[in-house]
Amino acid sequence: MDKLEMLWAYMQEDIAADRIDAEIKRSPLRQKLEKTRDFILEQQKIYKDMDERVSISLDRKDAIVDALKRSEEQLRTMQDRLKSDPPQDAESAHAFLQEIEKNRKTISGYEQELRHIHKEGNEFDSKSRNIRHDTAVAKQDFDRMKAVYNTEAKEKKIKYDAQRSKADSLMHEIDPDLLSIYNTVKKQITPPIAKLVDGQCSGCNTSQPSAALRKIESGAIVECETCGRILMN
Repeated sequence: MDKLEMLWAYMQEDIAADRIDAEIKRSPLRQKLEKTRDFILEQQKIYKDMDERVSISLDRKDAIVDALKRSEEQLRTMQDRLKSDPPQDAESAHAFLQEIEKNRKTISGYEQELRHIHKEGNEFDSKSRNIRHDTAVAKQDFDRMKAVYNTEAKEKKIKYDAQRSKADSLMHEIDPDLLSIYNTVKKQITPPIAKLVDGQCSGCNTSQPSAALRKIESGAIVECETCGRILMN
């Protein structure tokens, strides 16, 4: 058996192992597991973001409450001053009333912001309960599916390991340089080797130049100029 025939034999076993591996990765149950896992991770991220926003809102609420107390105290002080020492003329009275109105607007703004924070807090609380519930259900589904998948995957893994060992036993007999070319081509296209059929690459059905055909006849390693596969008779 020449080196290309040996490589061809290896490819059959290598591709067969890859096929089993692909079946494992394409398992509907595995895909559902990955989808459920991604959902759980996304819910955890949303919950973390909400928790950070709540923390910021609580800090802001504390600051507003303190500012509101100061503004209310200022308003009471101005009202007491208005009673004890009322303005002596219209201009002073107008300026004083403007100052009181400004203070009231500030208080109103703080109160409005507090109502918004309270409403947002209630919404966050409701959403967080839903997230915790949905995440808990998803985790239960994930654990249940994973137990089934582990049994299924174990059987396929045994089959894959046996096939991969079969391929590896042939791989050790192949020239390392030739195997390197094979692996490079395989990254681009599969299967990486194609036989010539009536002077054409059987992988892409492209006719090969006479010079390439002569090189192949001489035993040289030639790649199809169109698809890149290694060509052999």
